[in-house]
Amino acid sequence: MTCRKSRPSQWNRNSCCWTGSKPLTNEERFGQMKKKLIIWGVVLLTVINLASLATRAYHRWGDDDRRSREDRREARMSITERLGLTEAQVEQVRQMRNELGDQLTPYRDGYREKRNQLYDLLMAPDADRVEVDRVKAQMDSLQAEREAIVFDYIVAHKEVLTPEQQTMFFTMIKERFRSGYRRR
Repeated sequence: MTCRKSRPSQWNRNSCCWTGSKPLTNEERFGQMKKKLIIWGVVLLTVINLASLATRAYHRWGDDDRRSREDRREARMSITERLGLTEAQVEQVRQMRNELGDQLTPYRDGYREKRNQLYDLLMAPDADRVEVDRVKAQMDSLQAEREAIVFDYIVAHKEVLTPEQQTMFFTMIKERFRSGYRRR
């Protein structure tokens, strides 16, 4: 039996209360139990969250990060080493890649500008559907032009690579696009 202490007096062994105090009602006991359960729940959830964050931090900055860096390094060196490119081929491919970057920059910037314009239109309280469709069509057009440039870049490798290297190169491209292209 739990008691409410109104003033200090003597401890009553029979009722397990201070003499002069009233026993707690069921509602008061329930309220205390509820508070304790809430406190224990919060403590448990905090411990679980901290453990989860620690695990995530370990995998992000610890062991897994080293593996992903090695994978990225292997992917970068793989086109030259897997294909066995000569120095002249490496230089030609590097030149082609630089030209590709120069060609794609205006498309990338234009696409970003159109995307921001689309977001602004969509967030407006009275979004004009015709204008949204027009901007979306412009974005689709920019994307299609960009893809055509990348396709031409890939096909241009035929002039640089030997037939065996072409087979390996296009197999690598096929594998990369089959699983969904993601930048490494």
